[in-house]
Parts: sequence; structure tokens; C-alpha cells
Amino acid sequence: MAFFAPQERLRRLLPRQVSLKRPTAAAVPLSKEYRAWRQQFVCDRIRLAIWISMALLAILALLNLGLILPALNRSGEQDPSLNSDRILFSLCILAAQELGLLLNLLFLRRRGALQHSHLAFLGFSAAVLLVPQVQHMLIGETALDLFDWIVFFMLQAVLIPVKWRWHLIVQMSLLSLTLFSVLGLDFDPPSLPDPMQGPIYTFVVVLAACIFFVADLGVYLYERLLIREFELRQQLQLFLHAVSHDLRNPVTGTLMLLKNLHRDDQGQITLSQPVINQVIDSQERQLQLIHSLLEVHSQEIRGIQLQRQPLPLAPLVQAIAQDLQPLAYQVQATVTSLVPSDLPPAMADPLQLRRVYENMVANALQYNRPGVCIHLNAQVRGNGLYCSVSDNGQGIGQAESRQIFERYSRGVNRRQPMHLGLGLYICRQIIEAHGGRIGVQSEPGQGTTFWFTLPLAV
Repeated sequence: MAFFAPQERLRRLLPRQVSLKRPTAAAVPLSKEYRAWRQQFVCDRIRLAIWISMALLAILALLNLGLILPALNRSGEQDPSLNSDRILFSLCILAAQELGLLLNLLFLRRRGALQHSHLAFLGFSAAVLLVPQVQHMLIGETALDLFDWIVFFMLQAVLIPVKWRWHLIVQMSLLSLTLFSVLGLDFDPPSLPDPMQGPIYTFVVVLAACIFFVADLGVYLYERLLIREFELRQQLQLFLHAVSHDLRNPVTGTLMLLKNLHRDDQGQITLSQPVINQVIDSQERQLQLIHSLLEVHSQEIRGIQLQRQPLPLAPLVQAIAQDLQPLAYQVQATVTSLVPSDLPPAMADPLQLRRVYENMVANALQYNRPGVCIHLNAQVRGNGLYCSVSDNGQGIGQAESRQIFERYSRGVNRRQPMHLGLGLYICRQIIEAHGGRIGVQSEPGQGTTFWFTLPLAV
């Protein structure tokens, strides 16, 4: 790695700092993009579930029709185990279910159905489960089809693994309607002896609650994975955009400079010192971006290599503040060291600790309005040092604070282009490698305080 003079090295450090903003997709777990995707996903899956259910119900209807003829024995008398009235009643239930599913399918074809995907979900579940229960209640019975319930809810959890609350609403509605039929209306399930009703009801409720819990838990965990995958894809897209943006700018600038060069009569090209400096800056910026990526990858594989030693903090922080004064002067800012000179030494790597301070201060200079005041402070807390970098700038929100130390966490600043978002992530890696902690305290309009802890030298 090349070493530059302090001012020149710090001047090159600023453009690659982390923004105090986060990508939209990561700022809110349920972003607008994810909600729109989920609405489309739910509607598509409900259509699939409806077609599957209609096909299964049609098969059941055909099987019931096929049982009417075998219901008669050889003597022409009806088999007591089979009843044509019950078969016709089952066919009526199947027809009502098919009609309910068809209505839901037509609802999904309406304009604006995506915004009411929850109604489509509830309508689909009601058509399959609640319609049979209501029809049984109309003839004074209670439908107790535990096997069908388990199959349906498991199938629903597999096909539509989002919004576990929707699944819970449907399950509780079915159980409530069943309990109301049994306890409120005193309707008994057909062909269930009286002595067995109490234990059977208890068994059904307990088993159904367990199955419903498993299904809802699976939906909840799977949707968490979906949200995380969606966030990672959004971050990857933003990262690729930032890399292409930052690498394209220096290449474009160098190319424009080279195209605008003029040759003399002998074919010689004369380059002025400012032109050479611009070309050098562009190429060094590309190398810095590539170096940041390689450094993060290397740290994740091998970890950060520290050269720790007893380190007096006050002289180091004072030197950092002085080195940053030229940058602060450009934006009419001030950087002040308030670290007491009598602090006990920290056990730290001076080079890595300097990088932490430079990243934090450069971040505050870049993403605040001109005239910001930055204070570097430290004090003993417990068995370590509590170090802080505070400013009186515009501050950041709570949502941004939660992700600011994550890799590739950055946003768009009006005065600066997009960047890779690795600076504060590297700061966190360095501090954690020292055995310390790092964090941020901020409120919009109230300034920002970055803090970290370091162990004391024994």
C-alpha cells in the first residue's frame, strides 16, 4: 500500500467515506418495493391455490357421484353405511365451494385486486373451510374434519408463505365457528357417540392448535427469509450501481482529458502539471476503491491483524485533529481534540486507530453543512476508554443508525456521489478486533456522536 503525506492522504480519504444514509430497501424491513412484490406474489399464489382446490373438489364430486350406484346392494336395498341424501348434501357443499372459489378467481381479475390481496386470501380460505361449516350448521350439525383442516392449512402455508397473521385469522375464525356450533348451538358432529364427544372435542382443539402453530411458525420464518433475501438483492443492486458509478467517473474523466490533448506539428504532446495531477487522482481513486473491496474480503477471511501496544491517546488524537485541519478549513469546519492528557494508555494499534478516527471525522465533514464543529473526546469508563467523535450537524434518524455500520450501507448525498459504504464497516471491524464496542447516538437536527471503547493497557 502506498503512503502519502498526511494532508494528501486525507484529501484522498474523503471521497470514499460512508454516507450517513441507508439504502431505502434496508431502512424499512417492509419497504414499498417489498410490499408491491408481496401483493403480486400473494395474488399469483392464490390463483394457483384456487385452481388446485377446484381440481381436487371436482375429483371429490366425481367420487361422490360414483358412490350412489354402489349404495344399492344386490337385493335392491340401500346399504345402511351409505346414504344418498348425505351424498347429495356433500355434492351441494362441493358446489358451494366451487362457486366461492370461482367468485374469488373473478375478484382477482378485477382492476385493483393487488391492493386487496388480503381479501382474496380470506375469501379463498372462507370458500374452502367456512362454507362447509355454515352449511352443516344450517341442518343442525357441526363439521369436524380435522384431517381436511390439517391438509388445507399445510397446503396454504406452503403455497402462500407470507403474512402469518392472515393464516392465524382464518384458523381462529374456523375454530371459533366450530366452538360456537358445538357450545353455543349444541350441534353435534354426525356419527359421533355422545360419550366420546367431550374427549374428541378436546383432542381436536388441542391438535388443531398445535398444527396451526406449526404452520404459522413456518410461514413467519419463511417470510423473514424472503424479506432478508429481498434486502440483500436490493443492497447488491445498489452496490453494483455504486461500484459502476465510482469506477466510471475517474475513467470517464481520464478519457476526456486524453481526447482533448492537442499534438504539435512534430506529433509531440505536452502535458501540464494540473492535467497530470488529474490523471493521477483518477487512477488513485480507482485503486482505492479496489483496495477497499479487497481489504474487506481479506479481513473477513483472515481477520484484522493488529499491532497493539500501550498507546497514549491524547497525542494521537491531537495529531489527527491537526492533520484534518486543511480538510476542515475547506468547509469552514473545526476539529477540536478534548482528550485529557492524563488519561491512562489504551492497548491499541495506532495505525488502525488512526483509520477509525479519520473515517469518522471525514464522514462528519462530508455529510454535514459547512461550519460544523467536531469534538474528539475520551474518558475512562469501567475497565476501558470511552472515545467519542461528536458534531453539531444535521444528525441522522433512528432507522439509519441501526444499519450505519453494516457493509455497503450508504446513500446519496447532494454534494457527493454514491460510494461503496465500507468506511464505517471497517471501523466496526477494527474496534471489535480490539475487543471493544462501537455505536452511534443521533437525532435529526441534534447532531451525531460516534463512540467506541478500547481496552486499557495493563
